[in-house]
Amino acid sequence: MGFGGHIEVIHSREFKIAGAIGSCASAKKAGPTIAETEVGIGGTSAWYLGGVDPASTMAFYFEVASTNTTALPQYKRRFIQFLTTYQASNGKYRLRVTTVCGLWHCDPNDATPIARSFDQEAATVLVSRLAAYKCEHEDHADVMRWLDRSLIKLCSKFASYKKDDPSSFRLPPEFSLYPQFMFHLRRSKFLQNFNSSPDEQAVYRYILMRESTSNVVIMVSYSSINILTQLLTHSLTHSLVRYNQPCPCTPSMVLQPLYYWMHHQCVIMLFYC
Repeated sequence: MGFGGHIEVIHSREFKIAGAIGSCASAKKAGPTIAETEVGIGGTSAWYLGGVDPASTMAFYFEVASTNTTALPQYKRRFIQFLTTYQASNGKYRLRVTTVCGLWHCDPNDATPIARSFDQEAATVLVSRLAAYKCEHEDHADVMRWLDRSLIKLCSKFASYKKDDPSSFRLPPEFSLYPQFMFHLRRSKFLQNFNSSPDEQAVYRYILMRESTSNVVIMVSYSSINILTQLLTHSLTHSLVRYNQPCPCTPSMVLQPLYYWMHHQCVIMLFYC
């Protein structure tokens, strides 16, 4: 556990910091690396975190500074550095520096390397947090239309299809689950306020803003995971009945809880065999 957390982002000049979403407040540190368009809590390159723990997470958003189509020099590298400071429980101040670097894609006419490096689960978390943040400041219908337009733009950029032939639509494997995640996100409690009080909405969105990538993906698409769990359980039961074989262990040994999310209305659990 840490106290008085503070995080600052330093990066190369080819892109700018647009904002952050999470349990944070702006430190109002301006500079030339700040994007004009704010995403979440923007207009700064540093944020106050308050209390931090190993489960604390933040979502950062960037935009490319160069708008021309001139190809970047080959082997041009980019970097992002996160400087996190906090006071530990023993009273000592600590500084943790995390640096991420990589190569820029230098051919603007070929999006294949970008598609291959796409992380659909991380993208789902970033879009989910941004959509939930927008719901607090914009009309709900506008947020839904924004989600639809974003998904259509993504599919038109990376999918392959023939005009007037819906059956020819294909997405690369790196994007195969992303439309399903968006489908469940539009119907989740994080965005829909039907049959939920303002307090419940605040709890749902607070959990969304601090949970890890894997947990957020499970919470967003819990209905499909629940169906998968039922199919696995049915398949296991059917195989035991079909071959008339006794179960070699107790159900608690066969079904081990992997993740769970519990609130006062329901308990959602995912098991693996």
